[in-house]
Amino acid sequence: MPGPRKDAVQIRFEILEYLYFCSRPQPRTHVWRKATTLSYDDFLKHLQHMAGKGLITELEDGSCTITADGRDVYDRLRTALSSIL
Repeated sequence: MPGPRKDAVQIRFEILEYLYFCSRPQPRTHVWRKATTLSYDDFLKHLQHMAGKGLITELEDGSCTITADGRDVYDRLRTALSSIL
């Protein structure tokens, strides 16, 4: 039985968190498998949204990396979440 559904913020936070701690660009499929439990199509929708917001960069070779703005958003979310929980 699957666990509770995650909302978009939690999914995107987990993707940012995974990329935040990676020192090199990561293949999309690797991020998908390690950072989410989504279908690949749903994962790509979140990735495209985050790229459109400038939080990640998708490279021509199919890999992606977090941007400086993405790092800032991750840091702010991590701080906010720790103060609520």
